[in-house]
Amino acid sequence: MSNPSDVVRDAILRHLYQVHKRARSPRSAGIGIRDLARALKPQGFKQQEVASNLDYLIQKGWVREVIENRTFTTQAGTTQQAEKRSYKISDAGIDRLEAASTYQRSPTAPHLNITNIQGVTVVGDGNVVNTTFTELFRVLEDMKKAVLVSPAIEDQEKLDVVADIDSLQSQLQKPFPSGSVVRTLWAGIEKAVTAAGFVELVAKAATVIAPLLRTSVGTLRC
Repeated sequence: MSNPSDVVRDAILRHLYQVHKRARSPRSAGIGIRDLARALKPQGFKQQEVASNLDYLIQKGWVREVIENRTFTTQAGTTQQAEKRSYKISDAGIDRLEAASTYQRSPTAPHLNITNIQGVTVVGDGNVVNTTFTELFRVLEDMKKAVLVSPAIEDQEKLDVVADIDSLQSQLQKPFPSGSVVRTLWAGIEKAVTAAGFVELVAKAATVIAPLLRTSVGTLRC
């Protein structure tokens, strides 16, 4: 491995994979950050190394953070809220280590004869997109990445915004995207991303999405 951090990342992913394999239930498939750091300490990894590389794996989708909201009663008789955070290997992480699986989903592109579909191209990770909207697709992809790492957006809102971006990108696979659906999705995305401070990305997206927003209710004829 040319990148020294990859050694730490690989160790983290493999340990979480073993935890997953030993788990008796989905709930027990996760592990806390302290337990993870303690398990990897004999390999010479410092807690800071484990924490920073774990964060990287989460952002890349190899690992998932699980937050469990719990309550407890203090000695004074009051009820307090407490979060329990644990980390588990994701389906993408399992596929990475197992190399292949019957249940691993294949990208859309290999199952389509692109040469027989007029005005269609493949971008990114095998995403099929109408060639008219490839620029918009790429801007939305940049926007999605910015949202996921933004400290200005709460985790729940991140999930909502990313889901809306995914839905909007799905519309761009169609020869004639629904103008009403695009407008509804974009309204929520624009509001959240602008509030987070990504004004330049919003302005860039607004320029290329304008033709879709001007269409009447129904579909856009390119």
